[in-house]
Amino acid sequence: MHRVTLLPATCGVSMDAAPLEVVRADAQLESAQTTVVVAARAVRDGLADAWVSVGHTGASVASAVLTLGRIQGMQRPALAVVVPALASPVVLLDVGATTTSSVATLEQFALAGHAFAQAVGVSNPAIGLLTIGSESGKGDELRVEADTHLREVLNARGLVYAGPVEGFDVTRGNRAQVIVTDGFTGNVVLKSIEGAAAWAAHQIGLAYGDSGPARGVVRAAAAGDFAGGLLLGVDGVTVVGHGAGTAAQVIGCVELAQRAVEQDVIGNISAALSGLQ
Repeated sequence: MHRVTLLPATCGVSMDAAPLEVVRADAQLESAQTTVVVAARAVRDGLADAWVSVGHTGASVASAVLTLGRIQGMQRPALAVVVPALASPVVLLDVGATTTSSVATLEQFALAGHAFAQAVGVSNPAIGLLTIGSESGKGDELRVEADTHLREVLNARGLVYAGPVEGFDVTRGNRAQVIVTDGFTGNVVLKSIEGAAAWAAHQIGLAYGDSGPARGVVRAAAAGDFAGGLLLGVDGVTVVGHGAGTAAQVIGCVELAQRAVEQDVIGNISAALSGLQ
């Protein structure tokens, strides 16, 4: 029989609050008050192996960084989700931990995403850079420079670099199984996929109903299968889910956290980033 311990927290973080200010102020207290700091401290202090948040994303990320610290070699954290693509699951990151990126952070995302993909069962995943065309030289200055850099450093590490990939490759899964981008672009892509899935579920439901062969398609599309994202780059398993998620999606977040602990994702990412400053 598993023991359950309830840790008191007197308040949450409202969606209109300045998350960094709230979390930073609470993290300085000997006895934390907000849910996200209490939960992150439980991992830091060894009371829990992982923590799951379905609240304010910014506050959750800030609490994880301030409480657990960053993994060496990871300048910024990245939220990674597993997209149930056609040919193979695809790890997409960053989907909203930070809105901007540099060539260096995209390299770190690639290495961390590769380690995460292997942990969720994708063997020898190819890494792609999300941009507006599959040819080298497409995209803005960051994407063009990152393409050249990733090709060099990933090949030197013996990893498979698929080169530039486009938006539809995220749900196809045949060219790349790890796709890296900045958090602004990644969040837009993720929300677009979720919206398209909801639209498809509605249209299929209208045409065929929730019965017979259509049942599985409707339910899969409606769920979107995005339980939550694993926050890569912090020194403790942190999963961030949707505040409006269903009970099944919250359970999925817990299962993702459990798998990350069992597969030692944090240790694998640390090893992958060794040597980076």
